[in-house]
Amino acid sequence: MKLTLASLLPVVAVAGRLSQIPFQETPEVEAFQVYQSEYSEHHSLRIKQQQNDSLCDAHSKQYTGWLDVGSKHLFFWYFESQSSPSEDPLVLWLTGGPGGSSMIGMLQENGPCLIDEGGNGTHYNQYGWSKNANLLFIDSPAGVGFSYVDEGIPLPGDSFTTAADLHHFLQIFVGDVFPDLAERDFHITGESYGGHYCPALAAQVVSQNILYPKRQQVNLRSIFVGNAYVSPVDTAFGYWETLCTTNPGVEEPVFNKTRCDIMASNLPRCLDLARLCYAHPDPAICAAGSTVCWDGVIKYYDGESGEGGDRNRFDISTPCKSGDDLCYLEAQWIEEYLNRPEVFEALHVPKAVANYSIYNMNVEYAFELTGDQGISLQPQVLYLLDNGIDVLFYQGNYDLACNTAGNIRWAESMPWKGQPEFVAQPRKTWKHGGKEVGWFKEVKVETAGGRETTFAVTTVDAAGHMVPYDKPEEGLALVNRWISKRSFA
Repeated sequence: MKLTLASLLPVVAVAGRLSQIPFQETPEVEAFQVYQSEYSEHHSLRIKQQQNDSLCDAHSKQYTGWLDVGSKHLFFWYFESQSSPSEDPLVLWLTGGPGGSSMIGMLQENGPCLIDEGGNGTHYNQYGWSKNANLLFIDSPAGVGFSYVDEGIPLPGDSFTTAADLHHFLQIFVGDVFPDLAERDFHITGESYGGHYCPALAAQVVSQNILYPKRQQVNLRSIFVGNAYVSPVDTAFGYWETLCTTNPGVEEPVFNKTRCDIMASNLPRCLDLARLCYAHPDPAICAAGSTVCWDGVIKYYDGESGEGGDRNRFDISTPCKSGDDLCYLEAQWIEEYLNRPEVFEALHVPKAVANYSIYNMNVEYAFELTGDQGISLQPQVLYLLDNGIDVLFYQGNYDLACNTAGNIRWAESMPWKGQPEFVAQPRKTWKHGGKEVGWFKEVKVETAGGRETTFAVTTVDAAGHMVPYDKPEEGLALVNRWISKRSFA
């Protein structure tokens, strides 16, 4: 993304009864209206309403644009709620990677429209998450998808710098562009490496709200992350259970006893080095731990996944269909569709973006070099709970990459007031439409500030890494239940 734009006139935004009506007094620049952060001269936001419904038949108003952070530029696509945009909450979605475009989430999983077979267009998604929420997708960090950095600028390499940029974005978005959202409940969601992105951003929001009470507040109420990569050491540990038992819901273990014994023998050394990375997050130490875990545990499946074979690390019940690391044909279709000239024209994609790529390996390498991939975000989750932010992690049980066994392990080891009850609590069934969906564990604890805070882990049976893709109806039911009730009981 590119083009840092000058500061502009203040905004007066009036909320209509059924729709948000922004942009009352700002000039247009290259078809965009631009808003300058009052807190940082380096942060401005350019946005335009999308009139071309053929791009995405969203059944509601939609807007696209870029956040300009000095030499970094973050693309976003925003959809008003289909039900009550003037009353429903704001939900932000971040696809993981690191390096994956959030258009994966939008066009393959939970957006109001989904990619057509072959990538020639899109069609309406009856289970899109904008049914009852104002839904925002951001290609993050810069360099991912339609996001970009200026020539000669290094790519971002850690979750915390990205979180700081996104916090400035949110301040402009709810403070200036859509001020009627400022008092609305706000939720951060995502999947996969979103287990790093979402807690980091949420912790940034909470800390900045506390440090600067007179600046624009972001009304964060919860995070809910699907198949999250939170704690690498526990994810590695979960490989054995996922592949060597029937616990994920498979009829028989994926691996035979020989492979399972090899993995079990190698796990202690993997875990020791991974914990050393936690204690001393030096990139060299973290890289060594990652290598040992890969060679001793992870490669026995992942080495035969994607380009290395037909195994699908995102769903152990089905083969890899695309022959690449993403394993889904929809990813190829999305990339082809978003590179069409008419799409570039409708989005007013700047010349700095030569083409749209659904995944940027260079961003992943940048995160490897800083050691970000080797650290745990459990401390940030704990910080959120201590400050009254509700937290949910939901799991498709067929996923290996960010498996249920690993996420339950770190969730039960988290030292906080709710830990004893969470560990002791049995798994309970939750249902939708009278049918069993999966199990859940949840606790509600009164924090020091006096607010009741919820921590929950829930599963969706027969779903893989992308719950909204595999189980769209159940995925929407899960989100609606969390946003409205914060409980699966």
